Amino acid sequence: MRQTVLRTCIPLVAALALATGAAAAEPKTPLGKWMQPNMGVPRAGLDYPSLKKAFDFVAGKPPSGVYPQWTSISKAGSAASAKQDLKAVRAACDRCHDAYRNKYIKEHATTPFP
Repeated sequence: MRQTVLRTCIPLVAALALATGAAAAEPKTPLGKWMQPNMGVPRAGLDYPSLKKAFDFVAGKPPSGVYPQWTSISKAGSAASAKQDLKAVRAACDRCHDAYRNKYIKEHATTPFP
């Protein structure tokens, strides 16, 4: 009986945890909404050709304002995707998000993308 309860409850708890986490990660900008299916899903699925295409696209769309490394970070992500180097892809994503996420949200919360 105890094992049956555990087998039933653990997947439900895991599903609730995932659902709660997904709600907390709701994108705050049109760029974020674009990134989820065009960069997040390919990254999770190791779809390097789609990631490369997305990085190249983003590299050509720097936002207005001061984002001096936007293009170079995106190009680094594209090069990492071409090499199928997940560690370097993650590093490019993290570098851009660390440098620009909060600034972008403040300055471009409603800026259309693409």
